[in-house]
Amino acid sequence: MPSQRLDQVRARAFAAIGRLPSRLGQRLLRANEALGRPLADADELADRRAFARGEHAAPAASAPPAPAPAPAPTREAAPVIVYHLDKHKRDVSRLTQPLDARDIPYRVMNLEGDPATLTAVRRDAGGRKLPLVFIAGECAGGREELQALDDRGDLLRKVYGS
Repeated sequence: MPSQRLDQVRARAFAAIGRLPSRLGQRLLRANEALGRPLADADELADRRAFARGEHAAPAASAPPAPAPAPAPTREAAPVIVYHLDKHKRDVSRLTQPLDARDIPYRVMNLEGDPATLTAVRRDAGGRKLPLVFIAGECAGGREELQALDDRGDLLRKVYGS
């Protein structure tokens, strides 16, 4: 298929950019971002093709709940990421209050200059508005949903799995 061949070329070009000297590589990555990330790794390109064909996963609400994983011997936190845009930056501190209160480590990511990630986050969040919190790759929601998780005692279980 021509689209598969094109994706292979795009993935190789993206990998080659990463091997270039830092200054030139950074300029090419910025140009790639400005163009909407036509060059990306093979997995991302495959995800984009599947999404364009309508083969994306159903929202988590309609799927049956996954069985709880066996408790790990150590309390290693699942990745917690807060996604926002510049215009919502001031809302992030209120959103992260339950995380701070429980000493849960998290990462804040501004998606203003990253249209591909913004599209993926909105897709995975079922179209909800930013800012949003993702725990272990699953959308936990905004401020109200995160506070409700904390009030029910489910926040620590989601993050630490026990």
